[in-house]
Amino acid sequence: MATIATPVEIEGDVLIPLSAMDAVMNTYRVVVLYIYPPPSSEASAFNLDKLQRSFVTLVNEDYPVLVGELHVHGKTISVKQTPVSRHQASSSKRDYRRQRIHFSGWGMAIGVDCSHVLFDGEAMLTFMKVWGQHYSKVRKNARLVVNHDRYLLSGTGETPRLSHPEFLIAPLEPLVRRKDGSLAPKTVTTPPKTDQHVFHFSSSSMAKLKKLAEGVEAEKTRHIRRKRERFLAKLLSIFSSKDKKIAQAPSPPYVSTLDAITALFTVLISQARGHGRSVRVSTAVNGRNRLQPPLPENYSGNAVFHAISTYTNEMLQAAINAVLLPRVARGVRASILERDNAFMRDTIAFISSQSDPVTINDNVHFFFGPVR
Repeated sequence: MATIATPVEIEGDVLIPLSAMDAVMNTYRVVVLYIYPPPSSEASAFNLDKLQRSFVTLVNEDYPVLVGELHVHGKTISVKQTPVSRHQASSSKRDYRRQRIHFSGWGMAIGVDCSHVLFDGEAMLTFMKVWGQHYSKVRKNARLVVNHDRYLLSGTGETPRLSHPEFLIAPLEPLVRRKDGSLAPKTVTTPPKTDQHVFHFSSSSMAKLKKLAEGVEAEKTRHIRRKRERFLAKLLSIFSSKDKKIAQAPSPPYVSTLDAITALFTVLISQARGHGRSVRVSTAVNGRNRLQPPLPENYSGNAVFHAISTYTNEMLQAAINAVLLPRVARGVRASILERDNAFMRDTIAFISSQSDPVTINDNVHFFFGPVR
């Protein structure tokens, strides 16, 4: 396992390497608001000074990757630590920005904003858990052990063999850095104003939605579908080779609640926008336990892979019923199941083979246009 902390007395700069999967997240930020309820009557109230001190020890003892600045050199990306940055990190006088928000009953909110290069969603959750352990003064040998072996997703020099349309290489127009640190095409540095709507799903409504997305096929329909799947599978096997990965024809055996919600919003948003185009959905897939062997527990870096599913405009304009929702939901699930160990390893090889990791971006279109 990588060394947890860099001693302050070391002279010169120190580079902490990041992985290829970290580099490809350079256009995104992780922005999360954590809201904590008031402590019980027997517990002490939240102490913001103690919270700040615990953050300093958290960084010094468990997250050296947060000390320094991002550094890109050729095909590698790392965090560059200078003697000055290490000295600042070791001092409780380091300048931290914080905002106190008072809730009725003395609850607490913590806002986190960092480059996606540093963490993905699960890594951020681990970070917050370890911070909580520092705040609660949990003994070091009883705290979570954070794994910083990011070289595990840095590639081994192998040549990629598969197609990766989920990525776009060499932006067609210059990227500029926004004030929040994210990258965007120069023409869309200021996104247009949009309306925000909050949707709430209760446990019962999600259960009903999942049941609808699972669908209940009639025997005749099931027979026709399976016959078609066998024909497509046979046809695909004729054209498949060791150098090409083709999506498998059989329908997935199940859909998750999240698949159902993704399907619902894919249909609703497409119908609301009325753009008249086919839609490609990119679903983030956590590769930690899908890789073989799985990544170590509490891996601190990015392990996000992209599953792509495509739907025609004609399909999405149909009424939402027991036929449409299952089709879209199963399309989402099928794309996720295709992201097996072989595909994810090839993804790492593909990213690692690029001459400049900063030019790799997700080939995804948002409301303001493609992210390049």
